[in-house]
Amino acid sequence: MQAPEIEPRVAALVIDSLAADLFRFAKGFQRQGRRSEFTVKVADDESLTAAYLFRPRSQVLELDGLPESFRGQVRPFNVLGMIRDRGPEGAAKGRVVLDLLAGQSKPFASLRSPVEMRAALYPGSVLTFVNHLLRCRGLEKDISEFGYDEFRAELRRRETENRAQGPAPFLPPRP
Repeated sequence: MQAPEIEPRVAALVIDSLAADLFRFAKGFQRQGRRSEFTVKVADDESLTAAYLFRPRSQVLELDGLPESFRGQVRPFNVLGMIRDRGPEGAAKGRVVLDLLAGQSKPFASLRSPVEMRAALYPGSVLTFVNHLLRCRGLEKDISEFGYDEFRAELRRRETENRAQGPAPFLPPRP
């Protein structure tokens, strides 16, 4: 999937938010004594499974079917975004989509701030993954079609709706 052209402030909001979330996840696992391999599920229901996979290079390169262009970007430590869509909308039923969201030479648990996490992110892959995830979770249009104020209003609206129904279906749980 090609990274959409997104209004710069919307793109910055998505990237900064994901950097903060990934940093928080990595630190949570570090407190549990884990540094380089862990999984954070952000959705798991009848329609799809989505997760952030923190994996060392050796495990990523063991995956079958990765194109050489993907393999060439794999670093010693990586974050993959995974979506398995089980519904008739979105990706083909049962198809697994992997995006390489971040890579660096040291474990993500060793980072000191979300700013360091943001520097490790691949912005195009992040925007593609988040757009795909939000569309699978019911967002009616691509994030490239939103202006900044409209996007923030949509996020607030969905957050308010989801508070009444439980955790937001497209926002990751707190570790």
